[in-house]
Amino acid sequence: MAQHTIPIDDISQLVIISTGGSLYLTGWNRDEIRIKDPSKQDSFSKEKDRIEITFPNDGIVHLPHHLPVTIESVGKDAVIKGIGSPIQISSVGGDLILSDVSPSNVKSVGGDLFAKRIQGDLVIENVGKDCLINNVKGQLSLQQVGKDIQIEKVAGGIEALAGGDGQVNFSPVPWQAYSITAGGDISIAVPEDSNAELSIESGKKDITVKLGSIDEKVNDKNFTKQLGEGGPSIMLSAGGSVFITSDNFSWLSPLQINAEQFENIAVDFSAQTAEQIKNHLRHFEADLRESLSGLSDSMESAGLSEENLQQIKIQIEEGSRLAVQKAELAAVKAQAKVEKSIAKAQRKAQKMKRKTRDFDLDQFFASQIDKKSVSDSERLMILEMLQEKKISPEEADDLLKALEGKKKR
Repeated sequence: MAQHTIPIDDISQLVIISTGGSLYLTGWNRDEIRIKDPSKQDSFSKEKDRIEITFPNDGIVHLPHHLPVTIESVGKDAVIKGIGSPIQISSVGGDLILSDVSPSNVKSVGGDLFAKRIQGDLVIENVGKDCLINNVKGQLSLQQVGKDIQIEKVAGGIEALAGGDGQVNFSPVPWQAYSITAGGDISIAVPEDSNAELSIESGKKDITVKLGSIDEKVNDKNFTKQLGEGGPSIMLSAGGSVFITSDNFSWLSPLQINAEQFENIAVDFSAQTAEQIKNHLRHFEADLRESLSGLSDSMESAGLSEENLQQIKIQIEEGSRLAVQKAELAAVKAQAKVEKSIAKAQRKAQKMKRKTRDFDLDQFFASQIDKKSVSDSERLMILEMLQEKKISPEEADDLLKALEGKKKR
């Protein structure tokens, strides 16, 4: 495959001006930028201490981990991983996948956003669809998300605004603040021994807090509660219901374990599938080059010039290059799709958890006990039948037992 290599001796920043298709950007331990399978339409220019690149179609770039990155525009999807310097992203038309990167600032994502293992703050201004966040070492700011959000393991404070449902799992830190607003329902999981000041607003007047010794269900729009000794502010505002529980609810722990196992299997499967695709394409490329190497004599015997032959070779190799790019990007998107499906399953599990916690077991048993007893009117009727000798004492006893058994069923 063709490659374009750029040394970074005097370069301190990489700028992707625009990508018409999808962008795949990954860090590595080499002091050079490598563009995989560049096309003739790709543009490379140096401005002072930075390199600027434009891809009319798709782009696959490897760059040093420590090189700061700015991405101005991506037409379709963007996959960015393994970057140890700050990342600035202006616009991604499709989905954005961030993995194992340093502090990142993103202005606009048209599709879904997947972010995991962010080594610092993550600031997202606008996401058109869903947003899935897992493991942020700093602050998290989601200023506007069109649909659902799922947030796991944030070390710092959280600010999030979503049009759909919100599911958040975190541990409150004394010097941080937490503000989560959602157009739908909000489900929060925190440790049982959390210290915080709760301030909740529910558009459906449905607020449930089942946390340690706290077991409250409030049919009101607003609710405040001190957790433990108090501390950081947790402000929740939902258009629907609000449900707060502990992060180690034992009844669903087997489901949680199974979900984690499924995630590991799914990610491994996706990685293996991606590698298989690459291997097949490498074999295809080798076969293609072998075929092209013997094509010249055949073409010349057919009356085609060397110039025509070279044009045919370029067209075939260009098709192979695009196939490789699309396959690699498809493999990454497949993994993201699996992770998104897992997140949706976790949201369903959270809703099931809520229904389970709302079920009043004591009230249920009390109602069953009441149903077991034979009513006074039924007893009176049996006594009257016995007094009138319509039934024998044995038959009366059997009738009472039958009524009790019917109640039990």
